[in-house]
Amino acid sequence: MKKGLKICFSIIGVIVILGIVFFVVDYNRVQKQEKPIFCIKNPAGEINDGGTVEYFGLGYKVIDFNTLAGFDDIKIGTWSMDYNDFEDEWKAYEKTFEENLQSNEKSNHSPENVTIEVDDTTITPESVSIIITDNNEDHYGWGVEFRVQQKVNGEWKELNYISDDLSWIDIAYEVNEDNQLTQKLDIEQCYGKLSNGIYRIVKPVYDNGYIDIYSNEFEIK
Repeated sequence: MKKGLKICFSIIGVIVILGIVFFVVDYNRVQKQEKPIFCIKNPAGEINDGGTVEYFGLGYKVIDFNTLAGFDDIKIGTWSMDYNDFEDEWKAYEKTFEENLQSNEKSNHSPENVTIEVDDTTITPESVSIIITDNNEDHYGWGVEFRVQQKVNGEWKELNYISDDLSWIDIAYEVNEDNQLTQKLDIEQCYGKLSNGIYRIVKPVYDNGYIDIYSNEFEIK
Protein backbone atom coordinates (compact mmCIF):
# COMPACT_ATOMS: atom_id res chain seq x y z
CA MET A 1 0.00 0.00 0.00
CA LYS A 2 2.75 2.44 1.00
CA LYS A 3 4.67 1.61 -2.16
CA GLY A 4 1.58 2.32 -4.24
CA LEU A 5 1.03 5.67 -2.52
CA LYS A 6 4.67 6.55 -3.05
CA ILE A 7 4.39 5.83 -6.75
CA CYS A 8 1.16 7.81 -6.92
CA PHE A 9 2.70 10.85 -5.20
CA SER A 10 5.77 10.58 -7.44
CA ILE A 11 3.60 10.67 -10.56
CA ILE A 12 1.66 13.65 -9.21
CA GLY A 13 4.93 15.40 -8.39
CA VAL A 14 6.25 14.86 -11.90
CA ILE A 15 3.01 16.20 -13.38
CA VAL A 16 3.17 19.29 -11.15
CA ILE A 17 6.82 19.95 -12.07
CA LEU A 18 6.06 19.53 -15.78
CA GLY A 19 3.06 21.84 -15.43
CA ILE A 20 5.25 24.51 -13.85
CA VAL A 21 7.97 24.16 -16.51
CA PHE A 22 5.44 24.21 -19.36
CA PHE A 23 3.69 27.24 -17.86
CA VAL A 24 6.93 29.20 -17.40
CA VAL A 25 8.02 28.52 -20.99
CA ASP A 26 4.65 29.43 -22.48
CA TYR A 27 4.27 32.43 -20.16
CA ASN A 28 7.58 33.84 -21.41
CA ARG A 29 6.51 33.22 -25.01
CA VAL A 30 3.20 34.98 -24.44
CA GLN A 31 5.01 38.00 -22.96
CA LYS A 32 6.83 38.25 -26.30
CA GLN A 33 3.52 37.85 -28.18
CA GLU A 34 4.48 34.37 -29.38
CA LYS A 35 2.16 31.37 -29.53
CA PRO A 36 2.49 28.68 -26.81
CA ILE A 37 4.25 25.41 -27.59
CA PHE A 38 3.04 23.20 -24.71
CA CYS A 39 -0.68 23.67 -25.36
CA ILE A 40 -3.39 21.97 -27.35
CA LYS A 41 -5.64 24.02 -29.60
CA ASN A 42 -9.28 24.08 -28.48
CA PRO A 43 -10.98 21.36 -30.58
CA ALA A 44 -14.08 23.55 -30.77
CA GLY A 45 -12.15 25.69 -33.26
CA GLU A 46 -11.75 29.43 -33.65
CA ILE A 47 -13.99 31.94 -31.90
CA ASN A 48 -16.24 33.64 -34.41
CA ASP A 49 -14.64 37.08 -34.27
CA GLY A 50 -12.10 36.94 -37.05
CA GLY A 51 -9.72 34.24 -35.86
CA THR A 52 -9.22 34.25 -32.07
CA VAL A 53 -8.02 30.84 -30.85
CA GLU A 54 -7.96 29.21 -27.41
CA TYR A 55 -5.20 26.84 -26.28
CA PHE A 56 -5.24 24.54 -23.25
CA GLY A 57 -2.09 23.73 -21.32
CA LEU A 58 -1.38 21.63 -18.21
CA GLY A 59 -3.47 23.67 -15.79
CA TYR A 60 -3.51 26.90 -17.77
CA LYS A 61 -5.13 28.47 -20.83
CA VAL A 62 -3.90 30.79 -23.57
CA ILE A 63 -6.16 33.00 -25.69
CA ASP A 64 -4.65 34.33 -28.93
CA PHE A 65 -6.83 37.28 -29.95
CA ASN A 66 -7.12 38.14 -33.64
CA THR A 67 -10.36 40.06 -34.16
CA LEU A 68 -11.76 41.49 -37.38
CA ALA A 69 -11.03 44.99 -36.09
CA GLY A 70 -7.36 44.06 -35.68
CA PHE A 71 -7.10 43.49 -31.92
CA ASP A 72 -4.05 41.22 -31.79
CA ASP A 73 -2.93 40.14 -28.32
CA ILE A 74 -2.15 36.95 -26.40
CA LYS A 75 -3.34 36.29 -22.84
CA ILE A 76 -2.43 33.50 -20.42
CA GLY A 77 -4.21 32.41 -17.26
CA THR A 78 -6.05 29.56 -15.58
CA TRP A 79 -8.58 27.30 -17.28
CA SER A 80 -11.32 29.56 -15.89
CA MET A 81 -10.04 32.50 -17.97
CA ASP A 82 -12.70 33.49 -20.48
CA TYR A 83 -12.76 35.42 -23.75
CA ASN A 84 -15.18 37.95 -22.28
CA ASP A 85 -12.81 38.70 -19.39
CA PHE A 86 -11.03 41.02 -21.82
CA GLU A 87 -14.15 42.57 -23.32
CA ASP A 88 -13.21 46.06 -22.13
CA GLU A 89 -9.83 45.80 -23.90
CA TRP A 90 -11.02 44.60 -27.30
CA LYS A 91 -14.07 46.87 -27.27
CA ALA A 92 -11.83 49.87 -26.50
CA TYR A 93 -9.57 48.83 -29.37
CA GLU A 94 -12.53 48.45 -31.71
CA LYS A 95 -13.77 51.91 -30.73
CA THR A 96 -10.35 53.39 -31.50
CA PHE A 97 -10.24 51.42 -34.74
CA GLU A 98 -13.58 52.85 -35.84
CA GLU A 99 -12.51 56.38 -34.91
CA ASN A 100 -9.26 56.00 -36.85
CA LEU A 101 -11.18 54.55 -39.78
CA GLN A 102 -13.49 57.56 -39.87
CA SER A 103 -10.51 59.87 -39.52
CA ASN A 104 -8.68 58.16 -42.38
CA GLU A 105 -11.71 58.49 -44.62
CA LYS A 106 -11.51 62.25 -44.13
CA SER A 107 -7.72 62.44 -44.33
CA ASN A 108 -5.88 64.09 -47.17
CA HIS A 109 -3.27 61.57 -48.25
CA SER A 110 -2.34 59.46 -51.25
CA PRO A 111 0.15 56.62 -51.82
CA GLU A 112 1.50 58.64 -54.77
CA ASN A 113 3.07 60.97 -52.22
CA VAL A 114 5.04 58.16 -50.59
CA THR A 115 8.37 56.62 -51.55
CA ILE A 116 10.20 53.73 -49.91
CA GLU A 117 13.92 53.53 -50.55
CA VAL A 118 16.24 50.73 -49.50
CA ASP A 119 19.39 51.99 -47.79
CA ASP A 120 22.12 50.44 -49.96
CA THR A 121 24.64 50.53 -47.11
CA THR A 122 22.50 48.18 -44.97
CA ILE A 123 21.74 45.37 -47.43
CA THR A 124 22.58 41.88 -46.15
CA PRO A 125 20.89 38.48 -46.61
CA GLU A 126 19.62 38.80 -43.02
CA SER A 127 18.34 42.38 -42.81
CA VAL A 128 17.89 45.69 -44.57
CA SER A 129 16.88 49.21 -43.62
CA ILE A 130 14.29 51.22 -45.52
CA ILE A 131 13.64 54.96 -45.57
CA ILE A 132 9.97 55.89 -45.86
CA THR A 133 9.28 59.40 -47.14
CA ASP A 134 5.66 60.42 -46.63
CA ASN A 135 5.01 63.84 -48.15
CA ASN A 136 1.26 63.77 -47.52
CA GLU A 137 -0.42 66.58 -45.64
CA ASP A 138 -1.96 63.90 -43.41
CA HIS A 139 0.66 61.23 -42.85
CA TYR A 140 -0.01 57.53 -42.82
CA GLY A 141 0.59 55.46 -39.69
CA TRP A 142 3.48 53.09 -40.41
CA GLY A 143 3.43 49.70 -38.70
CA VAL A 144 6.24 47.17 -38.47
CA GLU A 145 4.71 44.62 -40.85
CA PHE A 146 6.47 44.04 -44.15
CA ARG A 147 6.72 41.46 -46.92
CA VAL A 148 9.46 40.57 -49.39
CA GLN A 149 9.03 39.85 -53.09
CA GLN A 150 11.64 38.39 -55.45
CA LYS A 151 11.92 39.06 -59.17
CA VAL A 152 11.81 35.74 -61.02
CA ASN A 153 11.89 35.71 -64.83
CA GLY A 154 10.89 39.36 -64.87
CA GLU A 155 7.89 38.93 -62.53
CA TRP A 156 7.54 39.68 -58.82
CA LYS A 157 6.87 36.60 -56.69
CA GLU A 158 5.73 36.73 -53.05
CA LEU A 159 8.06 34.90 -50.63
CA ASN A 160 6.54 32.71 -47.93
CA TYR A 161 7.15 33.39 -44.24
CA ILE A 162 9.16 30.65 -42.54
CA SER A 163 6.43 30.21 -39.88
CA ASP A 164 2.65 30.49 -39.73
CA ASP A 165 3.02 31.69 -36.12
CA LEU A 166 4.60 34.98 -37.12
CA SER A 167 2.85 37.95 -35.51
CA TRP A 168 3.36 41.72 -35.60
CA ILE A 169 3.18 44.11 -32.68
CA ASP A 170 0.24 46.49 -32.94
CA ILE A 171 1.96 49.86 -33.17
CA ALA A 172 2.17 52.67 -35.71
CA TYR A 173 5.12 55.02 -36.13
CA GLU A 174 4.99 58.56 -37.51
CA VAL A 175 7.48 60.27 -39.78
CA ASN A 176 9.82 62.93 -38.40
CA GLU A 177 9.93 66.65 -39.20
CA ASP A 178 11.60 65.78 -42.54
CA ASN A 179 8.64 63.54 -43.40
CA GLN A 180 10.86 60.47 -43.11
CA LEU A 181 10.95 57.27 -41.08
CA THR A 182 13.73 54.68 -41.07
CA GLN A 183 12.92 51.07 -40.24
CA LYS A 184 15.35 48.17 -39.90
CA LEU A 185 13.70 44.98 -41.16
CA ASP A 186 14.71 41.62 -39.67
CA ILE A 187 14.42 39.54 -42.84
CA GLU A 188 16.03 36.44 -41.35
CA GLN A 189 13.41 36.16 -38.61
CA CYS A 190 10.61 36.22 -41.17
CA TYR A 191 12.11 34.51 -44.21
CA GLY A 192 15.49 33.10 -43.28
CA LYS A 193 18.55 34.31 -45.16
CA LEU A 194 17.88 35.56 -48.67
CA SER A 195 19.69 33.86 -51.54
CA ASN A 196 21.27 35.78 -54.39
CA GLY A 197 18.69 37.65 -56.44
CA ILE A 198 16.65 40.81 -56.97
CA TYR A 199 14.14 41.77 -54.27
CA ARG A 200 11.82 44.55 -53.11
CA ILE A 201 10.05 45.36 -49.86
CA VAL A 202 6.27 45.61 -49.59
CA LYS A 203 4.73 47.78 -46.86
CA PRO A 204 0.97 47.52 -46.23
CA VAL A 205 -0.71 50.74 -45.11
CA TYR A 206 -4.32 51.59 -44.34
CA ASP A 207 -6.00 53.90 -46.83
CA ASN A 208 -9.77 53.18 -46.75
CA GLY A 209 -8.68 49.54 -46.84
CA TYR A 210 -5.17 48.08 -46.81
CA ILE A 211 -2.99 48.82 -49.81
CA ASP A 212 0.60 47.86 -50.64
CA ILE A 213 3.41 50.33 -51.25
CA TYR A 214 6.61 49.03 -52.83
CA SER A 215 10.25 49.92 -52.35
CA ASN A 216 12.83 50.21 -55.09
CA GLU A 217 14.46 46.91 -55.97
CA PHE A 218 17.71 45.77 -54.38
CA GLU A 219 20.13 42.94 -55.02
CA ILE A 220 21.61 40.23 -52.82
CA LYS A 221 24.93 39.08 -54.27
